[in-house]
Amino acid sequence: MKYPQLNCNAENFIARGQSIDLNYQLDPCLGGIMVWKGISKNNAGHVASVEQINEDGSVLTSESGYNHFAFRNYTRTRENGNWGLNSNFEYLGCIINPSNPKPEPTLTPSPYPFDGIVKKGSKLYNESGNQYKNSASQDRQVTVLGEKGNRYKVYGTTFNPNIVYVDKKNVVPNTGYPFKAILKKGSPLYDEQGHKYKNGASADRDVEVRGEVNGRYKIFGKTFNPNVVYCNKTDIIRK
Repeated sequence: MKYPQLNCNAENFIARGQSIDLNYQLDPCLGGIMVWKGISKNNAGHVASVEQINEDGSVLTSESGYNHFAFRNYTRTRENGNWGLNSNFEYLGCIINPSNPKPEPTLTPSPYPFDGIVKKGSKLYNESGNQYKNSASQDRQVTVLGEKGNRYKVYGTTFNPNIVYVDKKNVVPNTGYPFKAILKKGSPLYDEQGHKYKNGASADRDVEVRGEVNGRYKIFGKTFNPNVVYCNKTDIIRK
């Protein structure tokens, strides 16, 4: 077993892979490992090995499901960017197999998913176009999964249900991300709702800044628990 470090929950494969110098990309690649994180508390994510990339952009995978099935092959299509899994999972990317000498085919690019911000006061709708009683009470960071008509289909952890529809004019893309940075020692850390964690950064930390919401950066750090937290913009130094 060449990479025993990948003996972990499925959703942590990319973070573990980066720690041992494995690279990843958004599109599936031949011989790579597709990774999804679990949305619900007791969902540890999912992984699948890419066996074949088809001319139409679909991929043939081999995969297993913990306490569900031992081995199956699936043909997965991009669909809304989640590659065939339901809303209990979020697709993160594909770990590149460093032993694969073959050139990777170019898949038809998709603008989805991408990170964005739903503006405060935005009206929210269900798939049928019916407006929910409550609007966005403040700027909300979301993942835009696709579109229907003049609205974006967005996923947000603070929405109930998590997937809603928003007029395109009310979604601002998070541009210029991700980028590498240093989080300064002593910086306070927050969750997505703005609640401050008990412990701050105990030392200068290398992080990846993945977006922003409500005046704070969304950052990924291998040493944080959870790995994704929020910090004040003034506490970040770009590399």
